[in-house]
Amino acid sequence: MKREVHKFGGASVRDAEAVRNVGRIVQGLCDQGIQPVVVVSAMAKSTNALEKVWRGLPEGGAVEARCAAVLDFHTNVVRDLSLPAALLRKDVAELLSVAESLNGKAMADAKGYDAIVGFGERLSTRIVHAHLMELGVPAQWLSAWHLIRTDETHRTAQVDLSSTGEAIRRALSAMGGGLAVTQGFVGGTLGGIPTTLGREGSDYSGALLAEAWGAERLVVWKDVEGVMTGDPRRWPSAQKIERLDHGTAERMSQAGAGILHPATMAPLQRADIPLEVRSFQQPEATGTVIEGQTAPLGLPLLWAFGSGISGEEEVRCLTNHPDAALAEWNAVFPDRSAASSVADPNIPGCIRLVF
Repeated sequence: MKREVHKFGGASVRDAEAVRNVGRIVQGLCDQGIQPVVVVSAMAKSTNALEKVWRGLPEGGAVEARCAAVLDFHTNVVRDLSLPAALLRKDVAELLSVAESLNGKAMADAKGYDAIVGFGERLSTRIVHAHLMELGVPAQWLSAWHLIRTDETHRTAQVDLSSTGEAIRRALSAMGGGLAVTQGFVGGTLGGIPTTLGREGSDYSGALLAEAWGAERLVVWKDVEGVMTGDPRRWPSAQKIERLDHGTAERMSQAGAGILHPATMAPLQRADIPLEVRSFQQPEATGTVIEGQTAPLGLPLLWAFGSGISGEEEVRCLTNHPDAALAEWNAVFPDRSAASSVADPNIPGCIRLVF
């Protein structure tokens, strides 16, 4: 059996039909002789909804009413998938208990954030796991809170690579076959305190699992066809990149391209594991393959759009030819021409446009 890690983001499990699509993809993997570890993010906008719960808890009031939108959403997905009504009962009770323990406290702190927001991944993976079992796919639900070992830097926890690797290998070796369903984004301290890895941290979770398990590849399933030369919503001439090297992909993330969590590439580089970015909307289509240390020949200019400290838009371009970047930008946006460019001191081979 081939070992692979497949990460599904929130958009890929946004509703019942999306979960069915994930089920079809995973079934297809198993039919190909692949033993996947399936890493799942919180469904749709659940993280945002749970953040709202966390922010409101210091005000006090009825906890169940505050959590109602989150609970109703997941209950409806369970119903639409014809899964047992009691599937989430224990997890919902724990969410309400944790929320009650924080209710009316003086401030919404980072430790409370990790304790509350991680329930999005818990609920989504319960649903995906149960659906796979209904399809006849043997699957085991594993807790990333016990696999991804971190320090106590809440909301941006630092991973203990040694103990994390040991925990992952021990858990996956003990399964004795079948596939594993686990959570992205979340981890836990050695003392059992919940932590999170930072927003969009599920990609990083997948890379850590791939490294520790010795996977042949990591596949990240997104709502785009692959890595693009720029965000299509902001860069009108965006095109898919067929192949990319680890280093360039890492620099794109650092520049704010938003395709992958910035920490994702390091575990894959250490273990020399290829990453594929593919579309869950077109699962048969080829995406972008990211592997190796040498940038492909003829790589076009790569654009990233982010925000500065004051909230202003920042435009970066990965290139060693700043004049070419200025010319391309000004040709695409003649009504917003850039005056010059400056080298980004933190990202090699990257410039920031000055307007």
